[in-house]
Amino acid sequence: MPNLSVKLDEATRQRLQEAAASQDMTPHAFMVKAIGAELERAEAQNQFVARALRAREEVIRSGQVFDGPAFADYLRARVRGTAAPRPTAQTLGDGESST
Repeated sequence: MPNLSVKLDEATRQRLQEAAASQDMTPHAFMVKAIGAELERAEAQNQFVARALRAREEVIRSGQVFDGPAFADYLRARVRGTAAPRPTAQTLGDGESST
């Protein structure tokens, strides 16, 4: 496995040592775990943004949207186990101002 050097100021190095010791880990293991967790967070955020951009493109392409409050009411009813009609899609701009 290739090495990677990280330069830390003394205060950060001390914090690292204390945090690692509090979790009964070596500083190296702590850093590997922390880097892995941050990579997972960054990848999840990137996937979320990609899905949002695809959804935006679909709205632009289709022009179809759902009324937010009506859809929220529908979801609340479903969570409660109550039968509720799913709101129908509207053409963007049909309803009230969408600011």
